[in-house]
Amino acid sequence: MTRLRHKFAFWNQSAALVQDALLSLTAKPIRTVGMVAGILLAVASTTTAILIADTQQFRVDVLFDLQRSSIVMIQAQNPPANGFSPEALAKISQLEPVGSVGELSIWVDNLPIAVNQYSDASGAPLIVADAGGLAAAGATVSGMDPKLIPIDAPLVWLGSTLFNRLGLREGSPETVVVNARTYSVAGIIDAGHGFGYLNTGIVVGRATAQKIVPAGRTIRVIIGVRPGSASAVAQYSMAVIDPSTELSLVNATPPDGQILLQNVSGDLRTIGLALGGFIGFVGLIAVANTMSMAVNQRSRELGLRSAMGWAPSRIRALILVESTIAGLVASIIGCTLGVAISLTWALVQSWQPIVLKQLPFIVIGLGTMASLIGGFIPAQRAGSISPMTAMRS
Repeated sequence: MTRLRHKFAFWNQSAALVQDALLSLTAKPIRTVGMVAGILLAVASTTTAILIADTQQFRVDVLFDLQRSSIVMIQAQNPPANGFSPEALAKISQLEPVGSVGELSIWVDNLPIAVNQYSDASGAPLIVADAGGLAAAGATVSGMDPKLIPIDAPLVWLGSTLFNRLGLREGSPETVVVNARTYSVAGIIDAGHGFGYLNTGIVVGRATAQKIVPAGRTIRVIIGVRPGSASAVAQYSMAVIDPSTELSLVNATPPDGQILLQNVSGDLRTIGLALGGFIGFVGLIAVANTMSMAVNQRSRELGLRSAMGWAPSRIRALILVESTIAGLVASIIGCTLGVAISLTWALVQSWQPIVLKQLPFIVIGLGTMASLIGGFIPAQRAGSISPMTAMRS
């Protein structure tokens, strides 16, 4: 029974304290607005900084995803004598993320080529390719169909830069001398960024290349894939092409910037949290300063409360309750304002806004706690004001 009375008395005193705090806050609205403004701006700024950082992180993820590797390169350290298995390449081509697949090997780095046996020779790389490999590299071919490249015939396809350097004319029958052998120019190849060496090279089928030079330097399969799927496709392809691991395949796929993406995303989130934390600290100082000024202005009132029998602990509790209530109201308004600003900014920038469900609760909780901490020192000062000191002020 005694325990119930104590609990009942405690809740009555707490309710009376909250009621006194509300009356004190509403009695001086200008002072209350000044106290609320600091934490409100801090919470709004913190919420905005974090939400924009999260939204920008998502935006960076999307942009990096578009730049991730769309090419898989698999290189054989023990090259197959007759090339890669057509059945294996056909199985890879059936994968949903795969656009095209084929060979694109740099057979020889530098091979002499001339218009005829009397003209000066130039150096050019000899490249073994097929239609799938050229398609995966994004190369365009004019002239004879690139599907004819693998046939065993004295035909070569020249890169556009090499074609012009040799002084050849498009549309007229031309022949070139490659390593003392004469070949007909079947077409011109033009490749973009990343495969520019094709523009200066001589492209032939494997059988033709082996007649010029028996063994190649770099034997590769190239696979065009949907951005972001390169790693998975590479693992599957290596298992299909070389199930017995006799070819010692190596994944030579260019890096897709995944590590850089993680670093940039992490840095953005860290910057947002650091900025939000700093602004929150500034808000805490603002609350402490405002509450200190309020205590100075209320010294007569607080001294009168002390003269009426209020214990120092109750006066301290009153100041802390006032700062907590002000912080809670300011945090709710500030969080709402911050979310509204962030959503408006994302709308103007045509971004997809990212709002974590738990963020408002975290921000409101931290804002209220910051206000409570900011009111601790002023509360200590308020509890130490004596009635005599108050009467002399």
